[in-house]
Amino acid sequence: MLKSTSPYELGATLYMPVLKKDALEYIAGRKLPKLRSMVLCLEDALLETDVLVGMDTLEKTLIRIGQVKEETEDKRFPLVFVRPRNLGMAKRIAEMAGIHNIDGFVAPKVRPGDYEKWVSAVRDTDLYIMPTLETTEVFDVGAMTALRDEFLANAPDRILALRVGGNDLMSCLGLRRVGKSSLYEGPLFYTISMLMGIMKSKGFDLTSPVYEIIEDGSTGEQVEQTWLREEVTKDVAFGFVGKTIIHPSQIDVVQNAFKVTRGDYESARKILAVDAPAVFKFGGSMCEPATHRTWAQRIMSRANVYGIVGEDETKAAYP
Repeated sequence: MLKSTSPYELGATLYMPVLKKDALEYIAGRKLPKLRSMVLCLEDALLETDVLVGMDTLEKTLIRIGQVKEETEDKRFPLVFVRPRNLGMAKRIAEMAGIHNIDGFVAPKVRPGDYEKWVSAVRDTDLYIMPTLETTEVFDVGAMTALRDEFLANAPDRILALRVGGNDLMSCLGLRRVGKSSLYEGPLFYTISMLMGIMKSKGFDLTSPVYEIIEDGSTGEQVEQTWLREEVTKDVAFGFVGKTIIHPSQIDVVQNAFKVTRGDYESARKILAVDAPAVFKFGGSMCEPATHRTWAQRIMSRANVYGIVGEDETKAAYP
């Protein structure tokens, strides 16, 4: 049986090479205790010559994760996913000892026709799959519609969220992010809007691409986080449930953006009340439970995970 996990629990997702020597320190929550999810990567972060040692390291890590969890009570651990190089590698990993100690797979470069094969690869596990949308097919509305229908027809509950691979999509266009700009001012704006319409309208959540600018190219100093903060604020408003990060300094910026304002919380609570009127005014806006119920439920989910802006973080379910 699949674990019951809210996609909002993903928060800021940190990718980490499987060969990183202190990876278990992050998994155990001893480093970056605010980290909510991480991906052990055997794809881009691993040289072809290191695949065998990477697989051996992963299996030892999977077993050790179980031991760490047994040794530590009443502690929140980050969600842990594995990103294999390909489907064949995923099948081998799914048979490893300790595989039940993680939460799922990040499936790279998923195209129409691929997802059913991923479901088959993990059929004997209780793991989630997070397909990554990062190929030229993502720009094709027809291809994405076909992929969505494939998701719907093959264990849709396996999908915790869809990951949008921003850098790979930019590479398809021969571009990369430069300067102080957000995702929403660039050429991917149409694409993410289209994905939201096609995927989210059928219940599939999405996570936002990484903001890869962390240092000033001329000075090497860490850049001010204003542009990241602006982008993740738009991510939340757009409907994304998490964001890939590449540096620990991005964790607080991303996860603070998912906190709920007191006004939105109270509005959601009133909309979900059993005795709510069919239409009423609150906070200067019209509230209509029949129309706004899903929004209100999502607000409550965010509040449960991240808390309310300006209030004690310990009131959240996962401080």
